[in-house]
Amino acid sequence: MPKKVICLIILIYLVLSIAGCGLFKKGGEKSAPPPAEDTEQVQANMRKTVFYFVNENNLLVPVTKDIPWVEGIGRAALECLVDSLEIRAELAEKGLKPSLPEGTKILGMTIRDGLAKVDFSKEFLNSADKVAEQNAINSVVYTLTEFPAVEKVQILVDGKPLKKCPKGTVIKDVLYREKINLEPTGGDAGKDLVPVTLYFKSSSQNGSFTYFVPVTRMVNKSDNMIKTAVEELIKGPAGNMGLVSVLPQDTRVLDVSQKESEVVINFSKEIEGYGGGVDVEQALVNSVVLTVSQFPGVEKVSLQVEGKTEVLPEGTVLENPILKPTYVNPSNI
Repeated sequence: MPKKVICLIILIYLVLSIAGCGLFKKGGEKSAPPPAEDTEQVQANMRKTVFYFVNENNLLVPVTKDIPWVEGIGRAALECLVDSLEIRAELAEKGLKPSLPEGTKILGMTIRDGLAKVDFSKEFLNSADKVAEQNAINSVVYTLTEFPAVEKVQILVDGKPLKKCPKGTVIKDVLYREKINLEPTGGDAGKDLVPVTLYFKSSSQNGSFTYFVPVTRMVNKSDNMIKTAVEELIKGPAGNMGLVSVLPQDTRVLDVSQKESEVVINFSKEIEGYGGGVDVEQALVNSVVLTVSQFPGVEKVSLQVEGKTEVLPEGTVLENPILKPTYVNPSNI
C-alpha cells in the first residue's frame, strides 16, 4: 500500500480519536465553570433566598438563608415555611417559627406570566387563629414574590381556589405584596389613606438575633410619599409590637428629592442625637435606606445632615450614596 495512503488513514484515525474524547464538542459542556457574575449567587450550588417567618410577636420577618439551588426552587422555598420539628428547632434560637401549619404539603405549583399558582393540601387551613391564618397567606405571597419570575400568587387547596379561610380571612383570587404586618388604625381615619412600608428594628427575646421588620402604616396621601414615609419612620412604631425606632423623634426631614434612581434625604442636626454606638448608628442608616428603597425605581439613597454630606458621630461616611440592599436580614440559619 502506498505510503501516502497509509499516512492519510493514520491521520483520519487520530482525528476521530480526539473527537471521541470530547475536545471538539461545541458549547455548553457541563464541566464549564459558571459565569463570573453568578459566582456570588452560586456557592456550592446554593442560592440566597428570602423567607418570611413569624417572630415572637406574631409579625412576619424576612430572613435571607441559603438553600440548595434545585429545579423547582419556588416549591422548595415554600416547603421551608412548613412547621416541622427540624425547621422549628432551626428557627427557635433566633426567636422565629415557621409560618405554615404542620403537615402542609404542596400538591402542585405552576408559574406562568408572572402568576404563581400553588395548590396546598387541606392542612394549610389548620392555623390556630386569624392572625396565624393571615401570616400563612402573606408569607406565601411575600416569599414567592421575592423571585423575579413571580409578581402575583393564587392559592388553591385540594385543587380548588381558596376563597375564605376557616378563621374568617377572605382571600382574593390573585394576591400581591401588600399590607404586610398592618398596624391597627384609629376609628377616625381619613378618606385618602394609602399604605407605606416602614422598617423598624427588633430582636429575639434572648438577644441572639437582631433584625428589621417591615410594617404597613396607613397614612394620608401626599405629594411626596417618600418624605411622608421617612417622617412616619421618625414617629416610631405602634405600641405592643416589640419594635423600636432608632431615629430621634425630634429629627426633622428638611427635604427629600429624587433624581432618576437616587433619593437624597436632608435631615436636621437632631438625627445625630440617637445616643451613640456603632450598632445603633448602623441600624439608623439601615432603617432609613430599607424604608426608602422599597419605593419603585429607587436604587440608591443619599443622606445629608443640614444639607451637608458629613460623617455621623460613630464614623458612618455620608459622602457616597448607599445602594439598595440585595437581601434583608442575612442569616446563617
